[in-house]
Amino acid sequence: MRPTQTILGMVHQRGEKGLPLERVYRLLYNPNLYLTAYGNLYSNRGALTPGVEPEDTVEGMSLERINKIIEKLKNRTYHWRPTRSREIPKKNGQVRRLGLPGWNDKLVQEVIRLILQAYYEPQFSEYSHGFRPGRGCHTALQEIRTWGGTRWFIEGDITGCFDNIDFKVLLETINQNIKDKTFLKLLDKMLQAGYMQDGQYQQTYSGVPQGGVISPILSNIVLNELDKFVENELLPTYNQGQHKRINPEYNRLRTAVHYAKKERNIKQYKALRKTMQQLPSQITHDPEFRRLKYVRYCDDFLLGYIGTRAEATVIKQQIAQFLQTIKLTLSEEKTLITNAVKDRARFLGYDIHIAQTNTRMTRKTSQAHPKRRAINGRPIFNVPKEVVKEWSNRFTKNGKPVHRPYLLQCSDYEITQTYGLEFQGLVNYYALAYDVGKLYQVKHHFETSLIKTIANKHRRSSQWVIRKYKCQSKDGVKAIVVEVPNPNNPERPLTAKFGDKPIRQNRQAIIVDRKAHFYHGRNELVSRLLANECELCGSSEQIRGHHVRKLADVKKKYKTQQNPPAWAVFMMARHRKVVFVCQQCHSAIHTGKYDGTKVK
Repeated sequence: MRPTQTILGMVHQRGEKGLPLERVYRLLYNPNLYLTAYGNLYSNRGALTPGVEPEDTVEGMSLERINKIIEKLKNRTYHWRPTRSREIPKKNGQVRRLGLPGWNDKLVQEVIRLILQAYYEPQFSEYSHGFRPGRGCHTALQEIRTWGGTRWFIEGDITGCFDNIDFKVLLETINQNIKDKTFLKLLDKMLQAGYMQDGQYQQTYSGVPQGGVISPILSNIVLNELDKFVENELLPTYNQGQHKRINPEYNRLRTAVHYAKKERNIKQYKALRKTMQQLPSQITHDPEFRRLKYVRYCDDFLLGYIGTRAEATVIKQQIAQFLQTIKLTLSEEKTLITNAVKDRARFLGYDIHIAQTNTRMTRKTSQAHPKRRAINGRPIFNVPKEVVKEWSNRFTKNGKPVHRPYLLQCSDYEITQTYGLEFQGLVNYYALAYDVGKLYQVKHHFETSLIKTIANKHRRSSQWVIRKYKCQSKDGVKAIVVEVPNPNNPERPLTAKFGDKPIRQNRQAIIVDRKAHFYHGRNELVSRLLANECELCGSSEQIRGHHVRKLADVKKKYKTQQNPPAWAVFMMARHRKVVFVCQQCHSAIHTGKYDGTKVK
């Protein structure tokens, strides 16, 4: 059997050349693709979450299980099971239905995703940033940084995009490039598998399976049609002129400033220069110059336009008309045309506007910051007030920070680490914001809640926690620091920190999507499975994986015991959530009767 890297490499090459892909269904017979899919999915939180059948999880994963799936695909007897429906509440009071497929279906979906991504990735538009390798929210926002001089923002919102993608449109779009009826039939059955809600089967008539690993790539395939429409139709039409014409008045004053400086007339030079600096260097409303910019992240897209509002309205209508051709609807209420200077557009959690000010830096300021330049016409990112309020009130009661009861069973190290990771993730995301310093208010609430949680755990005062754990970092920032012994290296203790880094803007910050990845070689987990040997007793009969949801749960349960079971010792020593065992050991672990030889 060909290795995964060879298969996906061949598919990727055909995608780069724009050649059609045939006999795709036969690729699903290769076990190496399923091993790769297993390596991608096993560590996900939902790997042990069952679908409709309680036993359909990653637990007990084996080569035999993969072979059974392949055999069913060869015989055309593989059936997609309905997903288990779960409703997630939204901020507006509505709910979003999430489908939870079983492990076997997840595995097949991941194999299909690997093939589709390898083929379509080189064909996707450069304006698309959602769920793509090496791209993410920050790459989309960095693109907007180049939109200087924008007059209007068009905030795109598609009504229930993922729920309303038409099956026929999706399959016809895929059929343009992939010529395999059996493969398309398999996709069609997956889309129409339905879901179980309150014990009742419900048929699906539209939408991609939310909760499934294949949903992002399917939605990108459909929305790539929108990208091509904007790129091939709108951008050539609304991009006119090489550059804006020079402002005659500004040009006249610049000449006068030059001669005043040459004649050493300081008073006149300063007066003329001050007047010149208050004027735009170019004609801001040049009728012969137009620019349209576009960026998309999943179903959210933003356009920046230099032109008139009437023309921006026409662009919005043209997008709405095109979306109707692919059976999607542009929300008239939520698709806003925003004045880029006077108002702010909301995109990917940021408030965005174009800087416009008549003030200039004083000599004192310019000397203190010699590298600073005027920011007129540049896009400025801000942290929305709602974000600061929401995160500040996350652990509060009656306006005051309170402890988190569900963390009281954790150690001081784990509590500090939890708060530190949550807060630093927030700071990292909003590092592009001009006013990221607003998050110091959030930091105060987080730190107070952290101190109260540790104090409540030990039944001590907050001052006791501060005296014990608060210290000053290298950057001069006061932080909560908790150290615990490191069993692997006693000389270097494990350290959990909260608030040890200053909150500063980072204009070069880039965070990419972790889940959108290519295949980078066989991982250690797959190699262990292929070794076909019980890691506890050495047997080679019916090897399967024993999985746990969190390694921390195993450590908490068995670390203090004098004689923990060998499988738990193995996981704690190797820092692994999976141990490969024979059927006899696996059965003994689940029944609590395991008493094999301890792992050295």
